[in-house]
Amino acid sequence: MKKFLLFIFCGFNLCVCTFAQVTQINNNNSLSPVALLNNNLAILVSGADQSIWVTDATGAGTFQLSTTITDNGGGLVLNGKYIFTGTSFAEGAEIFITDGTIAGTQIIKDIVPGTAGSTSLSNEMTLFNGFVYFIATTAAEGSELWRTDGTAGNTTLVKDIVPGPTGSNDPGKYELTASSTYLLFDVKTATEGNELWRSDGTIGNASLLKDIIPGALSSDPRTSFPLNNYILFSTTAADGTHGEIWRTDGTTGGTILLKDNINGGFLGLTTFNAFFHTFNNRAYFVIDDGVNETGIWSTDGIDGTTGHTSYIQDLGFTGLDALISPALFIDAFNLPGKFIFPVTDGASRFELWESDGSTAAGTKLFKSFAGNGNTDIPFIYVNYGINISNQTLTYPLYNGVFFFTAGSVAEGYELWKSNGTDAGTTIVKDINMGTADGLGNNFTYFYSSAGLYFAATDGVTGNELWKTDGTDAGTSLVKNINPNVSTNSGNADPSMNFIVNGRLMFTATDGDDAAKTDLFVVDGIFNPLPVKLIDFTVQQSFHDALLHWSTSQEINSKNFTIQSSTDSKNWTAIGTVQAAGNASVKNNYSFTDPGIANSGKTIIYYRLITTDLDGKTAQSAIIYLKLKGDKKWNVQLLSNPVHENLKVLLEGITGLTELSIADISGRILYKNKTQTQNGLLTIPVNLSAGVYVLIVNSNSEKKAIRFIKE
Repeated sequence: MKKFLLFIFCGFNLCVCTFAQVTQINNNNSLSPVALLNNNLAILVSGADQSIWVTDATGAGTFQLSTTITDNGGGLVLNGKYIFTGTSFAEGAEIFITDGTIAGTQIIKDIVPGTAGSTSLSNEMTLFNGFVYFIATTAAEGSELWRTDGTAGNTTLVKDIVPGPTGSNDPGKYELTASSTYLLFDVKTATEGNELWRSDGTIGNASLLKDIIPGALSSDPRTSFPLNNYILFSTTAADGTHGEIWRTDGTTGGTILLKDNINGGFLGLTTFNAFFHTFNNRAYFVIDDGVNETGIWSTDGIDGTTGHTSYIQDLGFTGLDALISPALFIDAFNLPGKFIFPVTDGASRFELWESDGSTAAGTKLFKSFAGNGNTDIPFIYVNYGINISNQTLTYPLYNGVFFFTAGSVAEGYELWKSNGTDAGTTIVKDINMGTADGLGNNFTYFYSSAGLYFAATDGVTGNELWKTDGTDAGTSLVKNINPNVSTNSGNADPSMNFIVNGRLMFTATDGDDAAKTDLFVVDGIFNPLPVKLIDFTVQQSFHDALLHWSTSQEINSKNFTIQSSTDSKNWTAIGTVQAAGNASVKNNYSFTDPGIANSGKTIIYYRLITTDLDGKTAQSAIIYLKLKGDKKWNVQLLSNPVHENLKVLLEGITGLTELSIADISGRILYKNKTQTQNGLLTIPVNLSAGVYVLIVNSNSEKKAIRFIKE
């Protein structure tokens, strides 16, 4: 079960990299990066004495910021400054700030004058509307919600929710969560118990959102999770043993029950906590619903009816075996048309499953792997892309694949790759030759366009830093950091961190002090990809198509090649636009495809190929233009033969439309109705290889398209 801890640091920056060697920039201070102030500076905290440091990824630029202030376990970056709960000799535990300089590392406000202190837990912090919200305790008000913008004058109590010294909850229980428009947190009162409260963040504004269990019994709202315009959260039912899943839009009427009567809890705990994964604007979770001990459910958050919150499939575990897989949903990876996630009982089943997100037939075993005495579960190296503006995740592939670790009888526990198909799921390299394990329980990794950096052992050099481009030949040891010459098997145990000043930073040990770690960088230049494309649109203007796109950043960019297609498969270059080269501000571009309205086509697809000065390229998403003047409705398959789900483009649809799929004998295999839906529609069906017919009925007119399922 040692592989069970899945909460690891993942590198979020896809980058271009040239590397030379590994350099140690700090020795035996057990420094761990905790925050990026900007691209050139990171804040670190020492695991030896909690002292606070800064680094620019060089030895000379790595130094301690204060000899009197320590960090209590983390903080948040606001306006390029790190705000944290810490402790000083003179003020005790209070709220502090640093801009990465010695002079700029100081207390924000001594809320409780003297050494008594007012704060303790850095995990009780959140960002909202230009302030950091945190919990502070005073003799007069007890533990309550405070906020700061980094200045003493604007560090104030939000509200004394429970008047007097009692405080509105216990330390570590507030469950602070921020949406784009409101704050949520757990408040404990004598009349309502532990229930969900809301605030718009302004002084004096905080009120009970909903007394989920009326009276003094507590629902203990927790484990909040964003979904579309809602926040999902777990609660305890009135009987004290079952769990529930609720959602809120920040209003009392919009706080509703989605699923009740959930048995047990994670690892046998009576307190139930949901682990969510999002796919196609739905949240997925595994629960014991009283019938299925490991049932996969999904919700769009609208309500608890079967049309919006429903059971999909069971993983097939019972008893103690059912306690592990629910948490593995946080290690899921999204692909077009499906997501893949680990499934295990920690003893005999070591599997990856796939789900189309909607059907029992489409939720099934993807691939089974061998186990061993170490109970090594499959673990996906999820590559996250974050859209800061709308707080959504994407899952970019590396050269068309994602990486994961799994066991095999012949090679042991090693690194694998997959493109989402069985044939495309293969071992990358038998790093530790034979049946011995090449991968251990150090799940640290960092994706870059030059390859994946990860921790592994070849049985000779110990657990060290490796990298791979996805091929056997391209998988190699970066450096034997801890040679341990007496046995030649020392473990450096690297842990990936940030890119600072263009250098990949990680912690490891060189073996000179078994109790302390060192700070290293991979030398070279790690830069963002040459172009950050923030929008790409097309519209018709008379007989022409006008394309517009914008970039937020360009580094060594050369040009944009515009390509068009009539079927989204075969592409033709129709023009080139010169790029800015280097820019850190928004740049707007446009291109005209002349006379397209006279082409006789009803739809044209476009995409951009961006090229940098080194010849590296990247492809944009595909957009399309439905040409004006065609008043008839139309239906088109975007691919034929069909490999996965059917992707159907509906145009000019008005009123009720019925879509169905029949085999060559005329047997209807799928039927669904939609009201005035136009654009791209994905039909999730599980069809065996063969010939089928898509039938669309709209406005008393029928159209049929014959297609092949491979």
